[in-house]
Amino acid sequence: MSDQLQICLVSFTPEFIFENSIRIQHIGYFDFYIRKLPSKIFIKNKDLQHLIFLFEQLYRKTRKSNKQIFKEEVLLLSFNLFLYVLAEKYSNYFQQLNENYTIKEKLVLQFFKILEMNCRKHHDVKYYAEALSMTPDNLTKIIKELTEKTAKRFIVEAIVLEAKNLLRNEDLNISNISEELQYINYSSFSIFFKRHTSLSPSEYRSRLNSH
Repeated sequence: MSDQLQICLVSFTPEFIFENSIRIQHIGYFDFYIRKLPSKIFIKNKDLQHLIFLFEQLYRKTRKSNKQIFKEEVLLLSFNLFLYVLAEKYSNYFQQLNENYTIKEKLVLQFFKILEMNCRKHHDVKYYAEALSMTPDNLTKIIKELTEKTAKRFIVEAIVLEAKNLLRNEDLNISNISEELQYINYSSFSIFFKRHTSLSPSEYRSRLNSH
């Protein structure tokens, strides 16, 4: 083994990235890219040194005393900085692959884009299929083939993410959020949210406030 080998590991859960990322995730893109693109990239030495520096900064902040003022805030900002610099390097490395998408892959990416813009108001597969000039069955078949998830599953995940984002805004009451997401009343929204998160909207908001 080479003496120059260095391994830096940062691990986190999907829930952690949602709760603590500065920018709300784009629904579906992770599932698509993780299957299409290889997990390793080659970057210039100066970029590598920059990432190692950010990693070491992040590591040092995790080791500081819990009594330090603003430790959590500084740690999360450092985490976000590392994450987005890494994402930028990854994106730049694979930018040339944009021209190599198949027709099916382009369709899936179009679906994610339309879903991102319309998931608050449209919850059915038929709407997205019609927007892409195809049948719901064909849309679901292609998405399942490329991501191993159904179109409906992505729609549900998008609604849940939107709901969580709205629940972080204390200025919105839960009834307002229900209306924003096109649910006929608080009860139907609460049933949906609890089915997919194991928490009621009020329980989820309380958990956010306790952190």
